[in-house]
Amino acid sequence: MIDLEQAEVIPDMWREVFESEDIRFCFNCGSCISVCPASNADPPLLIRRLARMVLLGLEDELLDEDTPWSCVSCSKCEEVCPMGVRPFELGLAIRRWQVRNDETRIPPSLVELYKEGYTQPVSRALETRAAVGLGELPTIDKDPELLKAYQKMLMATDVVSNNDYMFKG
Repeated sequence: MIDLEQAEVIPDMWREVFESEDIRFCFNCGSCISVCPASNADPPLLIRRLARMVLLGLEDELLDEDTPWSCVSCSKCEEVCPMGVRPFELGLAIRRWQVRNDETRIPPSLVELYKEGYTQPVSRALETRAAVGLGELPTIDKDPELLKAYQKMLMATDVVSNNDYMFKG
């Protein structure tokens, strides 16, 4: 729980976070959360909570927030937002802002991305796909050589190579 009386507030921080959009129209209705599959994660992605943090200018709290990285990129939130706030784009903007403002930030999903080749459990949806008559997806985990090439590419990036201990084993 955020203690607003103790929190340092940055006025108009929303302009820095979501440079091209005006999120002040968000009235915290919860439509975005009602359709978000990541709202059931642990911890849950509550995009309206993130919007409120941005609007209130809660810089320190937003820098510590990992939930924007749990978005599954389905964009359902954008389809239902009655105010056109673009919640999915807000989540991406928060990620960019966090990385710009904290050079030590390592996205929590990066380790999974490195090990699996993706951050969503696409290969675990086989039963669901089969139930609706869809075949298997050609995911990267089915091709060990391709996954190794992908891991080599990621290891060449600064964020992975400078923290390679996280990607061993």
